[in-house]
Amino acid sequence: MFKQVCYDPTAVFYECPVCGRYEYSMENNAYEELDYNELAPFLFYEGFRNQQGRVEHRYYSTKSREWCDTYTVEFRNDNNIAEMPVHMDQKIISLWFPKSFSQKIDMILIKLNELTEFVGQEIKLDIPSLLSCMFVRRFKSDNRETVEDKELVKQALYMTSYLFEIGYVKGINCINGDVSRADSYYGEISITPKGYDRIDQLQQRDNDGKDVLVAMRFGSETLKLREAIREGIFEAGYHAIFIDEVEHNGFITPELLSRINKSRFVVVDLTHRNNGAYFEEGYAMGLGKTVIQLCKKGVELHFDIAQINTIMWEDEKDIPLRLKNRIEATIK
Repeated sequence: MFKQVCYDPTAVFYECPVCGRYEYSMENNAYEELDYNELAPFLFYEGFRNQQGRVEHRYYSTKSREWCDTYTVEFRNDNNIAEMPVHMDQKIISLWFPKSFSQKIDMILIKLNELTEFVGQEIKLDIPSLLSCMFVRRFKSDNRETVEDKELVKQALYMTSYLFEIGYVKGINCINGDVSRADSYYGEISITPKGYDRIDQLQQRDNDGKDVLVAMRFGSETLKLREAIREGIFEAGYHAIFIDEVEHNGFITPELLSRINKSRFVVVDLTHRNNGAYFEEGYAMGLGKTVIQLCKKGVELHFDIAQINTIMWEDEKDIPLRLKNRIEATIK
């Protein structure tokens, strides 16, 4: 892991091959509220890592969401060199963290598939990656005292043994070397046909997911609106996806359509009569997705969708509660 003082002297920036790139800010003490047993898997599964052939311009930060959004806009306008921070706090991590043993098993299987380049490939994990991948608890209840190495191994092997037992993976189920050594690794395993069948089921089960694509105008003038919508979706127990925050290598339209297809439902703000938002709403409706419309009072909606029950807002601060209530009432 590489650690350095960030461009901000009150923050520390980390670049880790396992956890990706992230920043701890000392100003608001938000890092002290983090549950490190949930943080390590979160960063392993969701972290931003520079991968071969792709430069990742984002990193997680415990600084405020407003600061992160403002700094991201400045980066896009070439006004800073520290790239794009993505806000991270314990509420976000806890919402992401699996709530049951079966959810952990499914997430592990999906992650192993992401780490596999071709069918039947053997996967070799270093120990830090294995511990995060298997949701191993590394800290005791005080969130500070670490668990002994032998207990870490026991937890990891318990999860992998179950994956072997139910037939999702095959190979060597053991830890090779001393877990305290950097060159220690977990024996080669590969996903079985039964495992791939389960992966197919999980990937097709989009309607049970937590992702929600938000269609709206993006820019500095809509930052308050963006965060109000994000908050309402979060409070309802879902994860807002803004396409300008998604890192990808291809053209924007295929990525956008893919995200709509994978979303549980779609939220659209039509305040700015954005043609892209209308297009995204129509595509989502064509897929049979539920669409929740928002619009500022006084803006005339296009006649094709004017009759749809729309959340008409006067101030952004009113959006979170109204959007949360609409989601809870209509999304089952």
